[in-house]
Amino acid sequence: MSYRQNDVLIPESSYIRFNDVQLKKYYFNDVLVWQRQQKVYPGIPVAKTQNLGYGPYFTVTNNGSDIKVDAFGGTERGWGRAILGPFSSIGYSKLYFSALRAYITNAFSKVSVSLGDINGNWVQRLIYHDTGESLGGYDVTFGSGDIFTINSANGNYYLILEVDSGATSRGLNAVIQMNGCYLL
Repeated sequence: MSYRQNDVLIPESSYIRFNDVQLKKYYFNDVLVWQRQQKVYPGIPVAKTQNLGYGPYFTVTNNGSDIKVDAFGGTERGWGRAILGPFSSIGYSKLYFSALRAYITNAFSKVSVSLGDINGNWVQRLIYHDTGESLGGYDVTFGSGDIFTINSANGNYYLILEVDSGATSRGLNAVIQMNGCYLL
């Protein structure tokens, strides 16, 4: 949240200093009016995409402010990941998405969002859903009210968006679509 004082707008990516001390949070009358946050996406680039299934059944679209990772089941399995980063989480312990939608319409499919390394090895899973044998039906949107705690002290991460869609003749899919990720 930005803060305005004396007609000066202080963005959440800036600093507020009080008695030569940098604040991460600023309270006025016991009400939080400003909190420092670091933008992860948009900002960090797609470092790597990995197509782990059948080529035509995995796509990534990224216009710089919105990224969509899609795997759709055809005659073979669609499976892949987009790896964004790197970014440093040093000084931050929480993360949130301004809007991240994860949905699955296929059986034997998965979606996950993780913190990890450039090779796709995850350190911490933030979001994970596996439909198993049931026919999809998973559709969840995560917003700024969904705060995730970063468990590891490691400060250098990649954000891994992974989708996996089982083979089907109906072309059903597993999708992650995100337009903002921030550290608190």
